[in-house]
Amino acid sequence: MKEGIVKPIFVVGSPRSGTSILTWCIGQHPNILPQEESNWLGPFAIDAAVGYQRGSERGKRGQLSANFIEREEFLERFGETVDQLILSHRKQFESRQAGCTIPHFKVSRSSEEPKSRWVDGTPENCFYICGLRKLFPKAQFIHLVRDVTDVVSSLLNFFPDGGHRLVKNEQAAYEYWLRTVNCCVQAEQAYGPSVVYRLRYSDLIERSESAMRSLLTFLGEPYSSQCLEPLALRVNTSKVPPDFNEIDSAADPMVVARARRLSDELQRLPQPRQPSLAAADEMEAAFRERVKYVADMAGAYQEARQIIKTLQDSGLPSNLVAEAAAVELTSPYAAVSSQRPES
Repeated sequence: MKEGIVKPIFVVGSPRSGTSILTWCIGQHPNILPQEESNWLGPFAIDAAVGYQRGSERGKRGQLSANFIEREEFLERFGETVDQLILSHRKQFESRQAGCTIPHFKVSRSSEEPKSRWVDGTPENCFYICGLRKLFPKAQFIHLVRDVTDVVSSLLNFFPDGGHRLVKNEQAAYEYWLRTVNCCVQAEQAYGPSVVYRLRYSDLIERSESAMRSLLTFLGEPYSSQCLEPLALRVNTSKVPPDFNEIDSAADPMVVARARRLSDELQRLPQPRQPSLAAADEMEAAFRERVKYVADMAGAYQEARQIIKTLQDSGLPSNLVAEAAAVELTSPYAAVSSQRPES
């Protein structure tokens, strides 16, 4: 890879699909720096787009539009800065991870390794693929897909804080799998196999070397056997009892059937060979809708504060102020909430 090209890697998919282990596998490559999960990059893309909207909404009187700064350039510059920050703090990250006692999980094995790219395995980034592509136009995405029945079993037996599940019940597990995976499937359709690569979890586990060779070819990186080493250990796993049965009579059979049908299709059928302009347009429209929603919420919040202050300054008794505020705020907030896009 040419020096200076911003080309991060994002591993996306449903939680409990193996995104963490795959991230560390890829991060063993001499040219790829593994990262802890992020929970800010996707929302940051939305916030940055909101900032651009505010900076250009006054036409030639707005700073950004007056300087002929387009949204694509604006967002991409932020992505370049994030990329530089992450790569320039490699030594600090390595020093923090130096106490890791797991031999197969290394940030780097030598200071001579270039590590000119980084990989982020946050599953929830599936909700922000369009925005992440605006920050990082050359980013590559790996959709790691695991059989939905195995994911549901894992979700129901994983307690990240020792006492609470990631999901409430089987119904919620199937619904969340559908939400995350449908986002990834839409990205496969929109951007094509040169941007989004579907990797089956079963292939990663059962045909590890061939799966990794194909994956690294997609990433444009030479094969490195070190990428297989983390697979020797089980980490961050759910303790699923041998006799565990995830069947919940309260779960909607239609939701379960829809999830299992999609899961079967993803396991059997190849991903689309060509990108779909219609799917890309749909993702772009959804991104713009989310930006508008966030921008409108900020305005509604400021308006609400002004309404409350006006009522407080009116001299009315506090109980009447509360009642009047409730009446005044119902309309604008209801209007904004009705515009809320689906995640």
